[in-house]
Amino acid sequence: MDTESSTKEGKVLFNEKCSICNFEIKHYKKRSELNFQDCSEMEDKYLKALYVRFVDGSELSGVDAFVYVWNNTKGYEWLAKLTSLPIVLPVAKAIYRPIAFILFWRFKIFN
Repeated sequence: MDTESSTKEGKVLFNEKCSICNFEIKHYKKRSELNFQDCSEMEDKYLKALYVRFVDGSELSGVDAFVYVWNNTKGYEWLAKLTSLPIVLPVAKAIYRPIAFILFWRFKIFN
């Protein structure tokens, strides 16, 4: 999938009601032409991690979704490359899971 068509096809699903998520996504919106959609009323699956959904039904989640966003956000391409390194990627995924879990439960409890 080439970057230009994937940017147009991918929809970044984020929880607009989560203040941390919303703050970060607002920043990416200013620096990219990605298609963002609030998922705060969708099933819990989409509240537990950042997702990118493509028109063909495929999805990226968690760190892989962030790599997609960074690859398509001006000034963050370097972070996508760094995170994608074979040594960094599994560590990033291991760190992301508990952070996403905490944010999910914080959102569920306070909303």
